Amino acid sequence: MRNFGFAAAAALCAAVPAAAQTTVDWLHIENNPGIREVMEAAAAEYSEATDGVTVVPEFLENEAFKAKLTTLLQSDSAPDVFYSWGGGVLTEQFDAGVLRDIDSVVSGETREAIGSAGIGAFTRDGKLLGIPQHVSQGVFWGNKELLEQAGVTPDDMATWDGFLASVQKIKDAGITPIALGAADKWPAHFYWSYLVVRLAGEDAFNAARTGEGEGFAAEPFVKAGEMFLDLVALEPFQDGYLAADYFTGSGTFGDGKAALHLMGNWDYNTSKTNSASGEGIADDNLVIIPFPSVEGGMGDPSDTLGGINGWIFSKDANDESVKFMEWYQSAEVQKRLAAIGAYIPIVSGGAETLENPFFKQISENINNAGWHAIFFDQALGPDVGGVVNDISVELSENAISAQEAAELVQEAVLDSQ
Repeated sequence: MRNFGFAAAAALCAAVPAAAQTTVDWLHIENNPGIREVMEAAAAEYSEATDGVTVVPEFLENEAFKAKLTTLLQSDSAPDVFYSWGGGVLTEQFDAGVLRDIDSVVSGETREAIGSAGIGAFTRDGKLLGIPQHVSQGVFWGNKELLEQAGVTPDDMATWDGFLASVQKIKDAGITPIALGAADKWPAHFYWSYLVVRLAGEDAFNAARTGEGEGFAAEPFVKAGEMFLDLVALEPFQDGYLAADYFTGSGTFGDGKAALHLMGNWDYNTSKTNSASGEGIADDNLVIIPFPSVEGGMGDPSDTLGGINGWIFSKDANDESVKFMEWYQSAEVQKRLAAIGAYIPIVSGGAETLENPFFKQISENINNAGWHAIFFDQALGPDVGGVVNDISVELSENAISAQEAAELVQEAVLDSQ
């Protein structure tokens, strides 16, 4: 397949004259200096090569972005193009009428290069709303040295029972087993959500999200809470985890103060930049460990929990913002980001320069997954997803029963219908 490179994008731009001094406001949440440097260079390159168009990258920290975006989209200051996790949040934004349908602007070449799974993830009611950028998976990042000190191997953690036994061995060795930044809530939801993926499987999850039968109050979802509480009973997290945000939790792992960190592949970079040294754990001391299998669960052990993230457009976004993003998501540009280990590009050919062995493994995991479940706090939308985050934190401190947690999620589903 031919890559959709800058030459093609420039030709496309030339076919439709740009308005004089058109500005593309590009809102992102990337805090990694190396990745931001590539993004800003790309914006400058496109602006210089495209007459009358200036791409202006703008940054908001993750939580501030989530807090301010709804207000921004309802104002005259809405960005043209902005970051999206897709899922239920995208659906709600579409239903609220704050997004632009870009179906008539995006070329067939771009669609083919992205692939049907990515295009489908950003389509609602037959309307294409965005351009996917990358895929991600939540995994346990492990510190080899600390695991070896505790006499634990990754194979020991292949099953949930083996994982619990390993956590206890790590703790008995005087090592903090797991880093967690629970103050931001979403890092805690990985545990309950992944256990649901293992116990319930795709069909039961999809039935529950539509409120069928007992929904999220059914046995597999209650069992997920019970199994999470079994982990919590071991007191596996670092002191102060409830007050620690994601970056603090990531830095705790990056500083070698915990043996494990359940987080997406982006944490490879974040754990380094948020460590005290700024360098984090050396690659030869890192290992990625899949989330354990669960005996008797309806989910396939190959199923993954992660994301298909990308870029969407506000309702008044100009055509140039779409054309810019087509170029930015081309294999030519995405190879630059793959080469520095930024993420795993979804565009065909974009991952060819991917050298990071951890990202290569995660890419294989996702490709081999029977079900790539989207992170629940995104897949279920802000209302239900917010409850999932809330109950996950409460479970992490043993402040709620598994039954109560499942029922609260079910109530949120019913309230949203």
